[in-house]
Parts: sequence; C-alpha cells; structure tokens
Amino acid sequence: MNDRDDEIEAIMAEEKSRGAKRKRVDTGARKKAHETKAALARALASGDERKFMTILREVGLKDDSPEFVTALRLFRDLASRR
Repeated sequence: MNDRDDEIEAIMAEEKSRGAKRKRVDTGARKKAHETKAALARALASGDERKFMTILREVGLKDDSPEFVTALRLFRDLASRR
C-alpha cells in the first residue's frame, strides 16, 4: 500500500469507531504496535540480540523486569537452536 491508501484506511477505521457502543480506534497506537511487531520479527529472524533488547526497552520494559528477563531468555533459546 502507499501512504495515501494507509491514510484513507486510518480515517475509515476512525470513522467506523464512532458511535455509542464502540470504542474509538487509536490508529496511531495501532500503527506503532504493528511497526514494533515487525521490528521484533526482524530482530528474531536476524538473531540480533542487541536490537531485540533495544525494542524491549522502547516498549517500556526495564532490564531487571521479569518480562524483560523472560523475553531475553526465550530469544536466546531460539537463537541457540539455529
């Protein structure tokens, strides 16, 4: 898709979310989440541990948090299988 199509899709999603029973769609947050998932997938595919750790920090995980430690352990397990 090109940028114009993405913009139109975002506007349509926001307009569809208007109404009494529906929660408003945050297209910016949705796009950021998609970009983060894509970056994580690239880091996993390349085996780049530093990039993986940087992305975890960008999404708000601290180095000493249990989630960070678990994610890093899983990444290393996956990387060692290659």
